[in-house]
Amino acid sequence: SLVLLALVLSVNLMAQTITQTGVVVDQNNEPMIGVTVQAKGTTTGGITDLDGNFTIKCNKGATLVFSFMGYKTVEHKASGQRMKIEMAEDAQALDEVVIVGFGSMNKKHITGSMTSVDSKILEEKNSVNVFDALQGAAPGMQIVSNSGAPGSSSFVSIRGASTFSDEGVSPLYVVDGVVVDNIDDISANDIKQIDVMKDAASSAIYGARSANGVILITTKSGESGKPRVDARYQHSFYTVARKLPQVNAFESRLSMAASDLNNPSKTLEKFSARTDSVGMQYSTNYYYQDLLFRTGGRDDASVQISGGSKGFKYRASLNYIGEKGVILESGNDRYTANVNVDYEPWKNIKFTTRVRLSYNKTNNIKETVLQDAMRRDPDMIIWYPDGELIPYYSSGGRRNPIAELKQKLDERSTYRGNFYQGITWTFTPWLRLDADISADYTSNRNLTFSSKYLEGSDNGKNTGADKSQQTWKYAGEAYLNFNKTIAKDHSLSAMVGSSFEVSNQLAYNIAGSFFLSEDIHYMNLATVKDVKNINTTGWDEAMVGVFGRVVYSWKSRYTVTGNLRFDGSSRFGKNNRWGSFPSVSAAWRISDEPFMRWANNILTDAKIRASYGITGNDKIGRYESQTVYTAGSQYYNSVGGIVPASKYGNPDLKWEQTKQTNIGVDLSFLNGRIMFVADYYIKKTSDLLSDYNLPSTTGYDKMRVNLASIENKGVELSLTATPVRTRDFSWSTTVNWWKNDNKILDLAREDYINSAWLIAAGKPAGLFYGYKNLGVYEYDASNAWTQDYKNRLTPVFKRDNEGNVIIGLNGQPTLEKYLNPDGTEYTGKIAQMKVNGVVAGGGDVIWYNKPDENGELDDVINSNDQTELGKANPDWFGSWGNTLTYKDFSLSFNFYVSWGGQVWNDLKRYYCSWGGNTHKQTPEYIMQGWKYPGEITSWYALNSKQRKTNNHSMSLSDQFLEDATFIRLQSVRLSYSVDPKFLGKTPLRSVQAYIYGNNLLTWTNYTGYDPELSGGVLTPGKDSSKYPRKREFGFGFNIGF
Repeated sequence: SLVLLALVLSVNLMAQTITQTGVVVDQNNEPMIGVTVQAKGTTTGGITDLDGNFTIKCNKGATLVFSFMGYKTVEHKASGQRMKIEMAEDAQALDEVVIVGFGSMNKKHITGSMTSVDSKILEEKNSVNVFDALQGAAPGMQIVSNSGAPGSSSFVSIRGASTFSDEGVSPLYVVDGVVVDNIDDISANDIKQIDVMKDAASSAIYGARSANGVILITTKSGESGKPRVDARYQHSFYTVARKLPQVNAFESRLSMAASDLNNPSKTLEKFSARTDSVGMQYSTNYYYQDLLFRTGGRDDASVQISGGSKGFKYRASLNYIGEKGVILESGNDRYTANVNVDYEPWKNIKFTTRVRLSYNKTNNIKETVLQDAMRRDPDMIIWYPDGELIPYYSSGGRRNPIAELKQKLDERSTYRGNFYQGITWTFTPWLRLDADISADYTSNRNLTFSSKYLEGSDNGKNTGADKSQQTWKYAGEAYLNFNKTIAKDHSLSAMVGSSFEVSNQLAYNIAGSFFLSEDIHYMNLATVKDVKNINTTGWDEAMVGVFGRVVYSWKSRYTVTGNLRFDGSSRFGKNNRWGSFPSVSAAWRISDEPFMRWANNILTDAKIRASYGITGNDKIGRYESQTVYTAGSQYYNSVGGIVPASKYGNPDLKWEQTKQTNIGVDLSFLNGRIMFVADYYIKKTSDLLSDYNLPSTTGYDKMRVNLASIENKGVELSLTATPVRTRDFSWSTTVNWWKNDNKILDLAREDYINSAWLIAAGKPAGLFYGYKNLGVYEYDASNAWTQDYKNRLTPVFKRDNEGNVIIGLNGQPTLEKYLNPDGTEYTGKIAQMKVNGVVAGGGDVIWYNKPDENGELDDVINSNDQTELGKANPDWFGSWGNTLTYKDFSLSFNFYVSWGGQVWNDLKRYYCSWGGNTHKQTPEYIMQGWKYPGEITSWYALNSKQRKTNNHSMSLSDQFLEDATFIRLQSVRLSYSVDPKFLGKTPLRSVQAYIYGNNLLTWTNYTGYDPELSGGVLTPGKDSSKYPRKREFGFGFNIGF
C-alpha cells in the first residue's frame, strides 16, 4: 500500500497544473502582439495581447512553443515563474517552402523565376474571383477581364504571348497537384497560396502545356487542434464606373438636319410631328444609359470548419456568391463546396482526399445593347401607356433596348465535381513515394430564347435552343522523391515519375421556332424544329508523360537543377506524337561567400540565378492532324449526307516549342525588411501553329501547319519593404514593375492584314494598320495639291473689306489663286485627291497619301494608303500595394498602372458612321462635325452618310485610336479586429469588421468606358461594345469560433 501511495503521489506531482505567464519581445525589446503560444503536443494555447503578455494553463515542465510569422520558432519549458521570451526575425521564414511541380522545395534552393502570392493578398482585395485579386500581384503576369459582366472570365498571359492561338495563350492551372482547365469555380477563401512559375526552369516539368507559364494553387487544409469555425459575410454595391455622352432630343434634331445640309432651315424646324409635345411616339427624351444601368451588388457568404489531431486533419467549406450586374437582367450565382482531409493511419503513410463541388448559373445579356441604344432616337418611346414594351417592328427600325434585355434569354448553368485521392508513402527519411488519381466531371447547359416581339414584323417567330455538354476527365500520376544530405555540405534531391490523362466530351444541341408560349421554353413547345441545328457531337483525347528532376546543392551556396519531361499527345500525328522538354538552371548565393562578410549587417541574403529550358504548347484542335468528316449540316434536296470538313488534316503537326533564357537576382536586406527581385528573360517560340490557306482546287479551305516564330523579351522588378514597424504601427509596401516587348520573327508566308492589324515579320503583334487622318478640307477648293501630290496648296479667296471670305449664291467662295507652303504663288496644274472614285470636297477627310515602293504618289486614296498607326500592347505595367496597421486597425490599398499602347475606340467610330432620322451619333460629332464651307474642325461632314468619299466607313482611322494609358486605384480596405482579451469569456475566437472598395478611381485620357481591354493575340485593343467595368463599395464581417 505504501508503494501504491508513492506512485499516486508521484503521478499527481508530475501532472501538476500551473498557470504560466510571461511576455514576448522582439530583438529591439518591443512587445510582440499576436504571438501564438501553445503547449506542445496538446490543443491548449493562446496568443499574446497588446503588451506582449500571455497566460496559459499547462502542466509544469510542459514545452511551450512560441510561433509568429517571419520569426524563428522558440520552445521553452513551463516553470511557473514569469517568462521573458525574445524572438528573432527569420529572413528565410516567409515562404520558406515553395510549391514546385510534383513536390516542394526550400526557397534558398529555388533556381527558377517564381512569384508566390499568399491568402492575405487575396483577402485584402475582396475580389469576386481569383484573377481580379492576382492582377498586379505577380510581375510579368497580365490579367484583363474579358467583360465586366457577372461571371465573365479573364484573359491571362505570362511574359507575353508565345503563340498565335487565342485559345493557347493562357497558362496551365494546377490545383493541389491536379491539372484543371480553369479556376473559375474556386473560391478565393479556400486558397492558401498561389505560386506563379514564369521561366522554363520552373515550368518545364509540365512539358507540353507549360510554354505560357504555370499557376500552382494550394488550397487550405486542416490543422491540429480543437474544431475551428470561421464565418464570413460581405455585401457590396455595384455602379457603372463611367457613362458616355449621348444625344438629347435637341441634338437629335441637329442630327436629322445633318442629312440635308443644303437646307439649313430644317436645323431649327419647330412644329412638325416630330416635335409634338403631346404626341405619344416622340414625346420623351431618354438618356438610355440611365434606363439600362442600375445599382447592382454582391452577396458573399462562406463558412469553414477545420481541425484535427496528429493523424487526422480536416477542413470543409461552403461559399455562396450572388451578383446582380450593373446592366438590367444580368447576374450570376455561384455555389462552391470544398473538403480537404489528411489521414495518417500509420507513421509513414498518409492519405489525402480532396473533393471540390460547384454550381454556377449565369444570366447573360446581349452586350451590344449599349451601342444599339445610344444610336436610337432619345425621343422614341420604350413603353406603351399600358406599360407594354413597344416591339421592334413598331420602333421605326431601331431596337427597343429594354425589350432586348427583358425578352431575350441566355442562361448558362454549370455543374462541376472534382475528386482527388492521393497517398504518400515515406519509406525512409530520404525516400518517399507519392501517387494520386483524380476525376473531374463538368456538365454545362445553355438555354437561349428570343421573343417574336424582337422580330421585324408583327407575324415574326420566336426562336430557342437548348445546348448541353458533359465532360469527363481522369488523371493519375506517381512519382518517387529522393532527398538526402551527404557529409553535411552536399544536398541531393531527385524525382522521377509518370502521369496519364484521358478526357472526353459529349454535346447535345436542339433548336426550334414558333414556340407555343413566350414564357415556357421547353423545346417540345417549339412547333418547328431547326433540323440543321439538332445534333450531337463529341471528342476524346489522351496524354501521357514521363518526367524527372535532379537538384544538387553545396552548402546551399551553389545549386544546380535539371528537369526533363517526355509527353505524348493524341492531338498530334503519328509522325510527331512525342516531344521532349528539358531545362537546366543554377543559383549562386553570393551572400554566403567569405568575401561578402563585410556586408552581412545590411545584406542578409543575395542570390544570382540563371536558367535555360524548352517548353511546349499543344493548344490546337483535337483532330487537326487528321482529315475528318462531318454529317448533319449538309443537305441536297433535303437529303443529308457526309462530307469532308473544310480543314485538311496534317499528320506532320508538331509541338510549338518555346526556348527561354532567364537571368535573375534575389536580394534581402536588414533581416528581410527589404526584399528585391529582378529578372530579365528572352523567350523564342518556333513552329507556331497556324492556319494555312489552301488552293480551292484541293477541295479544302485550310490546313494547320507549323509556320512561324515569335520572340518576347522583358524585365521584371519587385521591391517589398517594411519601412516602419513599431509596437503600435507598421507599414509594408510592395512595388512591381515589368515590361514585355514582342516581335514576330518569321511567318513562313507573306505579310498580311487581318482586318485592322498588320501581321508582319520583324513587327510586333497587335500592330494597328489603317488610314491616317490629317484633318478636314475646309472648302471644296482646299483639295488642291502640286502635280507630284507632295504638297497641299493654300487657296486664296475673295474677301470683303472686313476680311471675311465672300460666299457666292452657289454656296462656294470665289477662288483667286493658290499659294505654295512657303507662301509664294503657285502657277502650275492643280491636282486633286479622289476617294472611292469621287473628288474630295469641303467636309471630307484629308487622308495620308502613302508613297509606293518607288516613292511615287498618286491621286487615289485606297487600301494601298494604309499604314502603321501604332501598337495596342502597353509599353509597361506597374503596381503599388500597401498595408498599414495601427493597433487593431488595418488599411490596405493598391494601385495598378498600364502605360502606353493604344485603344481602337470602335464604339465611337460605329456611332459616327451613321446619320439620318433614326441613327444618332455622338454629341461631339453632332456639335463639331463640318456643316458649312470654311468651318475649321477635326470632324468630317455631318452628311457623310450621303457622300461617297468614305469619311465614316474606313475600316480603321487613327482618328479613333486613343491613348490606352491608365492609373487605377484598384482596391481599398479598412478593417478593425476586436482585441482577443475582450472575447475571452465568449465562444468567439476572433471578430473583424471591414469596409472596402474596388475600381474606385481611374485616371485616363480615353473617352470610352474603359481603356483596359482583352483581345486576340494578333488583334488586341479593339473596344466595340463590351459590358462596362463596375465600381464596387462594400462592407463585411469575419467571425471565428
